[in-house]
Amino acid sequence: MKKPVIVCIDDEPDVLNSLKIELKKAIGDRCIIETAEGGEDALELLEDLQADEYEIALVLSDYIMPDIKGDELLKKIHERSPDTLTIMLTGQADLEALSNAIKYAKLYRYIPKPWHNEDLKLTVVEAIHSYLQDQKLTDEILKRQEVNAALSASESRLNQFLAALPVGVSVYNPDGSIAYFNQAARDLLGADTIPESTAEQLAATYQLYVANTDELYPPDNLPILRALKGEFVRVDDVEIRQDGKIIAIEINTTPIFDARGNIVYAIAAFQDITDRKRAEKILADYQHTLETKIDERTEQLQQAALAAEAANKAKSTFLANMSHELRTPLNSILGFAQIMEGSSNFTVENHENLSIIRRSGEHLLALINEVLDLSKIEAGRMILDPKDFDLYRLLDDLQDMFQMRAKNQEVQLLFQRANDVAQYVRTDDVKLRQVLINILSNAIKFTEQGSIVLRVSQLEKSRIVDLLGNPTACIDTTKSIRDFATNRIDVATVVPTDEADDLTDERVIFLQFEIEDTGVGIASEELGNIFKAFVQTSSGQRTQKGTGLGLTITRQFVRLMGGEIVVESELERGTNFKFEIPVGVVDVANIPAPEINREVTGLEPNQPCYRILIVDDREDNRQLLVKILSPLGFGVREASDGCEAIEIWENWQPHLILMDLRMPVMDGYEATKEIRNRIQQQEQERQENGSVIPKIVALTASTIEEKRSSALSIGCDDFISKPFRKTDIFDTLHKHLGVRYLYSYSTDFIPTGDLHNQSDATSNAALAYSPALPAEWIENMRQVIRSADFDLIARTIEQLRYDRPEFAEILQDHLNNFDYQKILTLIAEA
Repeated sequence: MKKPVIVCIDDEPDVLNSLKIELKKAIGDRCIIETAEGGEDALELLEDLQADEYEIALVLSDYIMPDIKGDELLKKIHERSPDTLTIMLTGQADLEALSNAIKYAKLYRYIPKPWHNEDLKLTVVEAIHSYLQDQKLTDEILKRQEVNAALSASESRLNQFLAALPVGVSVYNPDGSIAYFNQAARDLLGADTIPESTAEQLAATYQLYVANTDELYPPDNLPILRALKGEFVRVDDVEIRQDGKIIAIEINTTPIFDARGNIVYAIAAFQDITDRKRAEKILADYQHTLETKIDERTEQLQQAALAAEAANKAKSTFLANMSHELRTPLNSILGFAQIMEGSSNFTVENHENLSIIRRSGEHLLALINEVLDLSKIEAGRMILDPKDFDLYRLLDDLQDMFQMRAKNQEVQLLFQRANDVAQYVRTDDVKLRQVLINILSNAIKFTEQGSIVLRVSQLEKSRIVDLLGNPTACIDTTKSIRDFATNRIDVATVVPTDEADDLTDERVIFLQFEIEDTGVGIASEELGNIFKAFVQTSSGQRTQKGTGLGLTITRQFVRLMGGEIVVESELERGTNFKFEIPVGVVDVANIPAPEINREVTGLEPNQPCYRILIVDDREDNRQLLVKILSPLGFGVREASDGCEAIEIWENWQPHLILMDLRMPVMDGYEATKEIRNRIQQQEQERQENGSVIPKIVALTASTIEEKRSSALSIGCDDFISKPFRKTDIFDTLHKHLGVRYLYSYSTDFIPTGDLHNQSDATSNAALAYSPALPAEWIENMRQVIRSADFDLIARTIEQLRYDRPEFAEILQDHLNNFDYQKILTLIAEA
C-alpha cells in the first residue's frame, strides 16, 4: 500500500526546504513529502500523484505567491481532491481569504509565519492522524453499507433462487419432518407434494439404494439424519431406482444452528449426477493417456517459454545495437557539420546548405529517439508531446528539405499558405513534421512530372464532413466516415484527445493540410488498404521502395494529435491527401527563442592548460572531438580502448576524460571503475604530490535510460548522449572544470551559459567600426520589422553578413530575443 503524501507549496525554495526538514522530523517515514514552487507547479504535481494513485493527505500552502493566491489554490486542490486536508502558512492572509479557504478548501488550520516548529509539527501530526482516521471510518462505513445491501438483496432473492434452482433442495425440522421441498426436488423424487414421511422413511419411500448394490441406503447413514446430528455431509454413492431407471445423485447436507448452538434446521441439496458418473468413467479410462500428453505439452511449453525469453533478449540486444549503430555515424555527421558551419571560408549559400544538413540530421535524430525508445515500443503506443512553435518556420524548413529532390526530378514543388493561418501554434511539432515528410516523400517518389502542392488553411470548425459526398474519399475501413464526421461536429470546437490537455488554455482552431500531386495515382480498389501496415499499392510494389509503414504511422500520428486523414486519388491523374488537426493559437512570447549561435573561438587568458583525454574505439569520433577542442588551446590525447585510457591517465594526469562506454578490449564501464579504484587506493599519495583527480564524462550512442544510471553509479561525473552538439561539450567543460571561453563577434568575455547579457557597449563598438548602412536597406528593414515576420527579418539581416559580420550578429541576437525595438534603435543610430 502506498504511503500518503504531504504537499508543501511556497514560492521561496528556502522556506520549502525548512518546511520539509521540520515535517520529516515530525512524521518520519510515515508519509511522502513533496514540494512545489508555486500554484501551477502544485497543480501539475497533484495531477501526477493522482495519476499514480497516491493519497494526498495534507497540503500546506503559502498565501502570497506570484501566480496564484493560497486560498484560490487550495480551493482548486479541494475540487480535485476533496478528502485532502489543507493548512495555510502566511503572515498576510486576510479574513476573507481564510473564510474562503475554510468554506471551499477544507482548511484544517491557519498557521502564521514565522511559525513555531513545535506548533507546526504538532498540527501536521494531528492533521495526518485526523485524515487517516477519517479514511478508516469512511472505509468501514462503505464496507458496512455494502454488506447490508448484499444481505438485503440476498434475502429478497433467496426464495426465487430456491424455486428456480435446477438442484433439488429440501429443509428438515429437528424432529425429522420435512419443512420444504423445491420444485426440482419434487421432480427428481417423483413427488407431486411435500411427502409426509419422516427422514428415516425416505430410503424406503423413494427407493434410495447404495450405488452399484441392491441394498437400501441404511437409515442411520442417510446424510439428512447425520446433518440433524450436527454433521456436514457430502455423498455421491446414492441411487434412485424408479420405473426401471437408475439415477445417480449427489447429496450435500448442512445443519443450521441458532445463536445458542442448537440445531434448528437441516438443509439437503441433491442433484442428478448420472451424466457425470458416466463421464468420470470415460475420463478414468483416458487418464493415463492425458497425463502423458500433459507431460509432453508441458515440455513443449517450457521450450516455448525459453524460446520467447531468448527472443525478448534478442530484441533488446537488437534495439540497443541498432540505437548505437544509427547514432554513432549521426554523431559524426552532425559534429562535423557544426565544425564546418563555423568556417568563414564558405559562401552564404554553402552555410544555408550546411544548415539544411544539420537540421535534417537533427530531425533524423529526433525520429531515432522516438522509434528506438524501448518503453514506448513495449507499451505499443506513442505519447503526444505538444510544444509552442513557429509553424511558418517548420514549413520553410520542409520546403528547403524537399526543394532539391523536386528540382532533380524536374517536378514543381509549391507551398501555399493562406494569409490567415496562425504563425505560432501549439501541438506536437515532431509528429506534424513527420506526417508531412511521409506524405511529401510519397508524392515525390510517385510523381515523375507536373507538380506537388502543399496547401495550408485555417478553419474554425472541421470540414472533413464535406467529403461525405465524394465516394472516392477513403478513411479507416473499420470506422465509417459518416460516424467520424458526425462525432467531429460535436467536438469541433474543443480538444478531441485526452493527450492534448495543454491546448485548453488557448483558442483552438483546425488546420487543414492538403498535399496534391500529379503522380501515378492509386486504384479505387486499393484505397481501402493504403493505411494498413505492411501493405503497398501496385505503384509502391513496382518501385520496390519502402516498408508499407509510412502511411500507417502517418494516420496514427494524425489521430494522436486529435485529427483525421482522408485521401482521394485517380489512376494516372494524381493523389490528394487531406488531414485536419486541432491546434492552440499561442502568442509569439510563448515561442522559445532560437539558440544564439555564438561561436567559441578560444579560451580566456590566465587559465590552466587543461588536459582532456578522449577515449573512443572509433577514430572518426575521436577526430571530431580533437577538431572541436584542439584549436581552442586544450591539451588533447586519444585512447582507443579502456586499457590504453588507464595507461595514459596514469602517466599524463588529465583534468577530464571523455569516456565512450562501448568499446572492445575494455569498455568504458570497466575503465572508469578501475580508475576510480586506483584513485581510492592512492588517495594519500595523491594528496601529498597534488595529483589531479579527473572528472569522467560518459559518452554513449545508446538511448536506454538505464545506461545513464549505470554510468553514474560506477563513478562517472556526467553523461552526454551521441550525437552531441559542440555546445554540449563546451558547457560540460565549463560545468566541471570552470573553463571560460572567448566568443566571436564580441569585444568582451562572455561566460558560458550567459546568452542574454551582452552590453550595449558591444553594439556601440560594432557600430563605430562598421561602414554606414545603405538607406535602401534601412527602409526595407523597417518595413519587414513592422510585418513581424521572423524569417523575413532574418533574411534581411543576412544581407549584411558579408560586409558587416559583427553588426549582423548583434542584430540576429536581438531578433532571437524578439527585441524588434532594439533593432529599430540600432539601425536608426547607424
